[in-house]
Amino acid sequence: MPADDPFRVVVLRGAELVVDPPEPLEALARRDGQVLWVDGTSPPPEALARLAALFDLHPLAVEDALKRRQRPKVEDYERYLFVTMHAARLRAPGHGVVLDEIDAFYGRGFVITVHDGAAPVLEEVRHRLAQAPPDVRTADGYLLYVLLDTAVDTFFPVLDALDAYTERLEDALFTRPGPRTMDRLFQAKRALLHLRRVAAPQRDAMNVLLRHDLPLVAPALRAYFRDVHDHLLRITEQIDTHRDLLAGALDVYLSLTSNRLNEVMKVLTVITAVFASLAVISGIYGMNFERAYPPFDWPWGFPAALGAMAASVIIMLAVFRRLRWL
Repeated sequence: MPADDPFRVVVLRGAELVVDPPEPLEALARRDGQVLWVDGTSPPPEALARLAALFDLHPLAVEDALKRRQRPKVEDYERYLFVTMHAARLRAPGHGVVLDEIDAFYGRGFVITVHDGAAPVLEEVRHRLAQAPPDVRTADGYLLYVLLDTAVDTFFPVLDALDAYTERLEDALFTRPGPRTMDRLFQAKRALLHLRRVAAPQRDAMNVLLRHDLPLVAPALRAYFRDVHDHLLRITEQIDTHRDLLAGALDVYLSLTSNRLNEVMKVLTVITAVFASLAVISGIYGMNFERAYPPFDWPWGFPAALGAMAASVIIMLAVFRRLRWL
């Protein structure tokens, strides 16, 4: 392949695995008894059009591969399948989720993958292909299975990290709850929603590959695709469980916040009530009129007023304590 070609080629021939062979792609596509994997990183439309002409790909599928941002799906074009899958990884730093979309054309003897930017999951696919038994990796559909299985397996470490993150958030709720804790709760909920939006359609799309009337997949490999479907079921259930836990944690946070507000309001009510009684007594003595009657002309009037204030404070504090406001 030329140095400026956006495609990377892997050829599987029995026990032989050749990466970037020197032959032109047109010559490789005409050979039988092999599996040809063509991987394109952000290919321009003209480069993908060359592949479409070489492998007779449908224009609508090529358009979807160029536009990206497709929901997970499996479309049957009789001679080949168009598959959209997603791999997950954590954004560093933080606990945001990055989804790498991979669009794949799968037919007998070839697989074409298209994606934007680097897709770390594909390096793991190449490693698994190198470790696979030679008589298995050239079976119809095995490369597609490895692509799907490796992409699905990337969800598990992401969910494990979000699980640990959720546990730390739950601990923080009872030790140092605050607005920052609520922001982290919503961040985790957004990440799970992001995963759920692709995991559920990806699970449903696997039903197409489990059909017994699909000739593009070897019957012996249907058990492998059922395993991928089972993993997706576990992932969606785990996502739903985490979402319920986060919803419960959010309810706990709101309840704790409400309780703290109630405690503050009780303290403020006690303070207001105490000072209101003092204001009544002191306000009477501060009225601007002629003091010609007791207790204004009483020599012990001022100490008596102070005593009445102290007595009112003591009585009110005793009442609030009896009501368990203090």
